[in-house]
Amino acid sequence: MVRTCDYPGCSNKDVADSPQSFHRFPVTDVALRKLWVLALGIHVHTKVEKIKKLRVCSAHFSDDDFLSTCPGQRQMKKRILKKSAVPAPQVNKTVAYQLIYEA
Repeated sequence: MVRTCDYPGCSNKDVADSPQSFHRFPVTDVALRKLWVLALGIHVHTKVEKIKKLRVCSAHFSDDDFLSTCPGQRQMKKRILKKSAVPAPQVNKTVAYQLIYEA
């Protein structure tokens, strides 16, 4: 079964040659999990069992959200999120456009 990104509107798939990395929700850190849930527009009272199955691809994080290698270290095969990373919030593009251009 091919896993897809659960970020609203994203169709990235976790396949062998995908340039994206896929990341699980933080389930043990309740405060951080709430931030992820809010960022994706998921209901705050969604059960943890359902949240455990969700994945978000690397397209929704900034480069600063990932651990970097130190000089002299080998390049990491897999991109690893920092423990504090939160996906970029889902933005209503119509509202954002109105705020920027019609203000």
